[in-house]
Amino acid sequence: MSKKDRLKAQKEKQDRLRKEEELEEQREREEARERQIRSAKKMMKKAKRTKPNGEPVYYLILKLLMIVPFAYSGFFYGGVTIVGIMGKYIEPVPPKWVLWAMAAGVVVMFAGILFAFFKKYIVSFILSLGGMISFLKAGGYLIKRIQDKLSNSAVDQSLQNMDKEYMWRFYPIIGVAVISATLLICTIIRKLIERKRLQRERDNAPVESIIN
Repeated sequence: MSKKDRLKAQKEKQDRLRKEEELEEQREREEARERQIRSAKKMMKKAKRTKPNGEPVYYLILKLLMIVPFAYSGFFYGGVTIVGIMGKYIEPVPPKWVLWAMAAGVVVMFAGILFAFFKKYIVSFILSLGGMISFLKAGGYLIKRIQDKLSNSAVDQSLQNMDKEYMWRFYPIIGVAVISATLLICTIIRKLIERKRLQRERDNAPVESIIN
């Protein structure tokens, strides 16, 4: 093979390698663009399910649902019971600790709901749980007293289910603590998922971006 043929073959080889490199670069750019498009679509889908402050819409739904059992059991029936004890409309008058335990439970649970709206879910759960225990401690005392009275004395037919009526009045307050616990668990899970995602992105990032 002459020198001219060797040079021609070498040039053709260089041209072929250059074209292969250009095709490889073009393929990498297309793959990167496709990844960006997929990522953008995922972000758009996530944005549709997420409030502007970064929380999913179901967080707001759960927070609003917390108000329902609190308004029913805590605010209304708890308030009626507190007024009844203070005004001595309940005979015999329960001990003072029942009044204070129920009032404290209502106030503390209300604070727990407020903290949930401020995204302080650990504090919200602690307050909701503590308030529920205090409220049900007082409510349980009243229910137990009614049950003792029903079992030890003859009462009118219309009053035989009074203990169950009071259960339906007081026990729904448990929903506040349950929803608060749900918010806390969801938040922990979301943070763990986000941490794993960031770690995965960091592991897959180029060395230059990690250094920078």
